[in-house]
Amino acid sequence: MLIGLRLTILSFSPNHIRCMESKSTIEITWLGWSSFKVKTGGKVIYFDPVLGNYDESADLVLISHSHFDHSDPDVLSRIRKPETVVLTSKQNSDAVKGIGLAPGESHLVDSIKVDACYAYNIIRMRSPGVPFHPKGFGLGWIVESGGKRIYHMGDTELVPEMSDLPPIDILLIPISGFYVMDSEEAIKAIKVIKPKHVIPMHFGTVKIGKDDTHINLPADAAEFANKLKGITDVKVLTPGETITF
Repeated sequence: MLIGLRLTILSFSPNHIRCMESKSTIEITWLGWSSFKVKTGGKVIYFDPVLGNYDESADLVLISHSHFDHSDPDVLSRIRKPETVVLTSKQNSDAVKGIGLAPGESHLVDSIKVDACYAYNIIRMRSPGVPFHPKGFGLGWIVESGGKRIYHMGDTELVPEMSDLPPIDILLIPISGFYVMDSEEAIKAIKVIKPKHVIPMHFGTVKIGKDDTHINLPADAAEFANKLKGITDVKVLTPGETITF
């Protein structure tokens, strides 16, 4: 006979569950240029895998567009597993055998939500009226996991659609001015988006062809960070450096 047995049933409200989710960590490694490895929600995610070391297979790969400094089939083949989900622009989907999305479309990978965003040029043109990145050609990505949002902007300038984004926790933003916004434009974009944390990208060493040719496109990331003191938290990483939020 069991005497004085007490059974306690624990229940969790939706608010409690959201609170626990919000404590999930996001580990971000800058691999160089626009390439990042992100670990969150038990998944390994790569943004624009081109530069850097690739020591883990991917669960999810997000490729902003087809330009060779953002999309490398050889690197993709090294990190791809049979179950890897590859999301990219409509224009690039056949080349990488992935799922093509248009701006405004979303895709769910288990508990991770991915939103495709506009990324394009308004100012920088190949020739009069022909932008380097036309509207709809490439994408930015908002990845939501564990109650946090990461926004990888892709190759873009400050565009009107950035005024209507949800709250962003971590912003990965180009600053080189090389076919994308420069640091002064990036500061303006940050004041519009109002992220909690910022990591600059799209500067430094870049692959410039299908061979192994690289050049260096410097940007003063320290000055960029200094100008944003009191506005947001800027983390300037070196290639291969990892930070956890």
